[in-house]
Amino acid sequence: MRSAREQRSGRPVSAEEIGSKPETFESPLICEFCDSIVEPVRGYKTVPALFRLRRNLLHQPRCALNPTEIINDIARGSHGLAHVTEQGLLRLELPADLISIPPHTPEPGDEPHPDATLIKHDTTTVRPFLPPAITSAAKIARFLQMHDFDPKIVERFRVKPHGQSPVAWGRFCYGPTHESYAELYDRKRTRRTIPHPIAVYGTVQRVDQERGSGRPYATLAVNVTAGEHRHHVVLRSHFETLITPLAVGTHVLAVGDWDVFDRTHIPQLRLFAEDHWQVAYWTTNPATGRPAEPACPPPVTSRQRVLARTEARRRRNAAATPQSSTATPPTPPVKTESTPPPQATVRSARDQPIAEQPITPTYEEAPTEPTDHLITEQPVPPPLPPPPPVPPRPTYPPEEPASRPRRRWFRRRRP
Repeated sequence: MRSAREQRSGRPVSAEEIGSKPETFESPLICEFCDSIVEPVRGYKTVPALFRLRRNLLHQPRCALNPTEIINDIARGSHGLAHVTEQGLLRLELPADLISIPPHTPEPGDEPHPDATLIKHDTTTVRPFLPPAITSAAKIARFLQMHDFDPKIVERFRVKPHGQSPVAWGRFCYGPTHESYAELYDRKRTRRTIPHPIAVYGTVQRVDQERGSGRPYATLAVNVTAGEHRHHVVLRSHFETLITPLAVGTHVLAVGDWDVFDRTHIPQLRLFAEDHWQVAYWTTNPATGRPAEPACPPPVTSRQRVLARTEARRRRNAAATPQSSTATPPTPPVKTESTPPPQATVRSARDQPIAEQPITPTYEEAPTEPTDHLITEQPVPPPLPPPPPVPPRPTYPPEEPASRPRRRWFRRRRP
C-alpha cells in the first residue's frame, strides 16, 4: 500500500515518509480503507517503500484492499475464465482468441456480495465492451496498483495461456518497474520466442506527437536501462482515437505484439494498437486515493481504417519517388559538340554569310517553329559518321631543265 492513516488522528501518511529520521508520523498506523493495523516497510532492491498488514492480520470484509474478496469477485465476473484454487490463488485462463466471450452460466451459489455495488468489486465488461479476459486482467492490474505491486500480493495471481502451463503474473504482465521492462526488452531484442500474449502496465509519463503525421503517442517509461542499452516504453497507434483519451498520470494496461524499434536515437519498446480492446486505462481519484473503473477507447470505425490505409499508401509512394529518381535518373538528350543536331546545324548555317555558305532550297523550306520539344519527346537520331578524309594531292618530283643537245661535231663531215 502506498498510503496509510494514523490511528489516533486519522492523518494520511504517504509511503514517501518511510525511512525519514526522525519519523514524521505517529504509530500505530491503520489501513487507508479499514481499521486493520499496518506497518511501514523500507524499500529494497526493486521493491519501493510501502505499507503492509501486520502479521496474522487481515483486511476487514468491506475493505477495498481485501485480497480474498477481490479474488472472488473477479472470478465471479470473468465468464468462467478465472478460477480460485484451494490455496486462495486466482488463475486467469486466456482463450485462444482474446476477444471471444465464452458462454458462462453462473452457479447457484455465485451471487454477488450484497455490498459489491458499494465497494465497487463487480467485474463486468466495460463500455465500449472489453473482452472478459482483458477486463479481468485490467481488474487484477488495478488491484495490484493499489497494493503498490507488493510481491506477496502479486504471488496470488497466475495466468494460464491457452494450451500451456500456468505462468506467474510477472511473465504475462510486465511493469511498472524498470527491471521488468528491461527483461521484456532483452527478450524481444534477442528474438526469444514468447508463446503467449504479452501485456504491459505503466503510467503515462508524457504524450507527444509524431513529426511527420502529427499523431499522438504515449510514453509509459523513459530511459529504461537494460544492460548497456537504454530505451523508452511507448504506446502508438495509427488511429488517434486510441491514444487521445490518455493523459499524463493515466494508468494503462496494453495487450498485444510488443516489439523493439531501434531506428531512432533511443530505441523503443513499443506497441502499435490496432483495436480498442488492446488498451485499458483508468485514473486515480486524488481525494479518496481509489482508482476508477477501467475504461477503453471507442472502437475503430471502418472509415478510420480506410483513411489509415490510404495515408499509408501515400507515404509509401512518397518515400519511393525520391529513391527511384536517384537510382535511375532519366536519360538526358544526347548533344555532342562534334555532331550537333540538325536544328543546330540549320541555325548556324543561316547565321553565316551567303557567300561563304549558300543556303539551299531545302533549308529555306524548313519550318520556323521551335522544335526543342522534339528533342525530349522523340529519340535523337544517331550522329552521322564523319566524311572520309580527302587524300592530299601527290607531290611529283620537280622537272629537270632540258639539257642542251650535244653536237656531234667531232663526227661531222666537212663538205
